[in-house]
Parts: sequence; C-alpha cells; structure tokens
Amino acid sequence: MTSDILERIPDVSSPVDQVEVTVIDTDVHVEPKSFEELIPYLDAPWRDMPNLIDSVPFSRSTYKTLDGGGRKDAYPEVGDIGSCPDMVGQQMFVDDPTDYAILLPWSFRGFTTDPKLDTALAGAVNAWLADTWVGRYNAENRYVGSISISVDDPIGAVREIERWGDHPGFRQVMIGHYGPRPFGHPMYDPIWAAAAKYNLPVSMHFRGGATQPLGWTSTGPLQYFVEYHSLIAPMAYATHMASWICNGVLDRHPNLKFLFVEGGFLWYQPIIDRMERHWGKTAKELGLKRTPREYVRDHFRFATQPIEENTDPHKIAELYEQANAAELVMFSSDYPHYDYDPPSKALPRSLDPYTRKRIMSENARLVYDLPKTRPIDRFDRAGGAK
Repeated sequence: MTSDILERIPDVSSPVDQVEVTVIDTDVHVEPKSFEELIPYLDAPWRDMPNLIDSVPFSRSTYKTLDGGGRKDAYPEVGDIGSCPDMVGQQMFVDDPTDYAILLPWSFRGFTTDPKLDTALAGAVNAWLADTWVGRYNAENRYVGSISISVDDPIGAVREIERWGDHPGFRQVMIGHYGPRPFGHPMYDPIWAAAAKYNLPVSMHFRGGATQPLGWTSTGPLQYFVEYHSLIAPMAYATHMASWICNGVLDRHPNLKFLFVEGGFLWYQPIIDRMERHWGKTAKELGLKRTPREYVRDHFRFATQPIEENTDPHKIAELYEQANAAELVMFSSDYPHYDYDPPSKALPRSLDPYTRKRIMSENARLVYDLPKTRPIDRFDRAGGAK
C-alpha cells in the first residue's frame, strides 16, 4: 500500500528546467468558434429561449475596421478569429514568443438593452473561458483569464466576481468603457469593493453598447472609424480616471489597480498635469489624501498598444521617460487584430534595457502576481528550446 502511494507522488526534488519570464502580453483576444458555443454556458431562462441569437439587441458598430479587424493569417479554417487553440498557441508562444497571455474575451463585445441579460452573457463567457482557454486548452498554464462583468448591473457584476474571484485561472476583472455615468460614481462602488476583496486589478477595454452609439462623445457621435479609433479610448479613459480619483475610490480601496488597454498612454500626462495645477484650490471639498499624480503612480497602469509613435523616432524614448513608462506601462499586442504589435518589434530600439524589461514583463508580472520563471514546455521545444 505504501509503495503504491509513493509511486503516485511526484519527485519534487527532481529539478524542472525553467526559463525566465521576459514577455507578458496584457491584451490577447480569444473567441468561441461561434455564438452557439456559448449557449450551453448560459443560465436559465436565457439558455432555453428560442431564437435567442436573432432576438438579442446586441450593439451594432457604426464603423468598419481595416480588413475586418483581424490579422489575415489569424483566421482558422473553421470558426471565428482567435477561436483555434492550436493556431493561437503557435502564433502567441512560438512565432514571436510570449510567456503569458492575458485573455480579454472578445465574445462579449458590448451591452444589450437589458442589464440582466448582460450579466447572463458575461457569466456564460466566464464559464466558457474557465472550461476552455484557462481549462482544457491551458495545460501549460500560459493563458490568464479575465472575469467579464456588466457595469450596468452592479449587483450581478459583484455576483460574477464572487463566483470566480478565487479561481486560479482568473487574475483580473474586465470592463468596457461605456456606462451611464463615469465609473467613480458611488453606484459602482460595490464592483470595485469586490475586485479589491479578491485583489483583482480591473482592466478597461473600449467597446460599444446597444444603448449608445459606438463613437459617442460629450459633443455627440463621431462620423468615421479613424476618429473613433484615435479618440474614443483616451477621452473615455481620462474621464473614468479622473472620476475614480475624485470620488475617493482609491482611498477606500488602497490595493486596487485599474488598467487602461488599447488606448495608448502618453495622453494621461497632460490630464494629470492639469489636475495637479487646479488641485490645491478646487479639490478641497473632496477630502482626499494624495495628489492626482500619486494616485496614478500607485493605482493606474497603461498598455502599450497602440503606442503613440507618429513622432520623431529619436524622441520616442524621451516620451517614454516623461510618461514614467518604467513604472506604469505594460506590453500589449492586441492579438489577433490587424494592428497587432509583435513583442520583438513593439518598443523603440533606443529604450534603455531597464525600462524595456519593466514594460515587457516586470510591471505586468507584479500586477498579476506571476512567477519570475516558468517550466519549459512544448511551445518552447517547438521554437527550438532544449
């Protein structure tokens, strides 16, 4: 009996070949093969509704992306882009190697007109992701999941965070940028309290909604895709950042971090500079403990893609320094979209090695509590590692 037990216990003294973690991608989109794949994960009564797909009032984009929005070499023979684990694994971990991929499921693109249905859809995406990309597809533990929620339904959002908060495959909460109010408003505080309870960062990625035009701004809707793609994320992110700061969210939840994905990062500096100039005279009623710059340093992080790079190439490294990128910026590729940034080419060559390492891996490693090394696996061997 004893010998049988011993045979089943792994020899923990045997060394396992490890490699240093050098690339963590904070913006990787995966899909089910089709919407039908999500239906079994829906809770009743939504799962049993006839003609569900045709009847749901999903958001509809006003804009058309380049080539449908995807890399031409990332479409599988069967299913949507980002739905084939073999293709995604090859392109993410072998072709231009990444150590960990932070998954932002693109299935739940926006909101319907029913907050309860939004929560049901988010719950289906979470259950599907747990079963597939951070479950059956994740033998090497390279994929890191995000908990999708609907901010329009704070009670349901908290329920989803409570449901998945202890699951080892999920390491952040994912939200879009649309809502009836900026997200520092007290109505949303139960969501941030739940995220803080489980020590989960909150990642914001822009997306549309059925109740608002995709390119809605404070002065009305935008007309063209180039306007939307250039402006909508920085404008919305700046609004939410100021709201989180001014409403005291970060004082109430001192361990909480918010991540801005696919909106660049150089924009935050003039916004914070302006807030700093006005802070002493106009923020007295807020009763806050720190300055806007201190809140940004301790609570906000920014993803690289798309980098604001249409500048003199000799000055790009200086812009990174001005933005304190060594502390605040994390690498993202936006795989598998048309503007994908490969890890080997994403950063300017003139960037110093310390800042490069912080951006490519270390900042994200600290946010997501990932290891400094990982075991060599089949993807490494496919790429030539021994």
